[in-house]
Amino acid sequence: MKILTLTAVLGAAFLMDSVTASAAPLCLPRSELAVHLAENYGEVLVAQGLNNRGSLIEVFATRSRDRWTLTETDVLGRSCLIAAGEYWNAPGDRPQQAARQPAAYPAIADPAEGDSP
Repeated sequence: MKILTLTAVLGAAFLMDSVTASAAPLCLPRSELAVHLAENYGEVLVAQGLNNRGSLIEVFATRSRDRWTLTETDVLGRSCLIAAGEYWNAPGDRPQQAARQPAAYPAIADPAEGDSP
């Protein structure tokens, strides 16, 4: 679940690199930006990860998921607004289908569980 959300955030951050170069984003210290999003828009942190440049990418969304904001925080703690929108959907929140093993390769018992193969 967390891996899918992280993958979505990192994918969005990678795609946003070209967009951020052309526009001057609004930036604040991370703590101020998080408080601003919470107090003014009711948004809380729902996902985070590191992009390929080592910056922290975070998604803030309302509890009802009807509004979201994507931010990027550099190593100095300065957060910049990258994108904002409506309807945040985290595919990782959905139940995942159980993985299946081929019949030719039966599951091997984990010795830590006390079973021996």
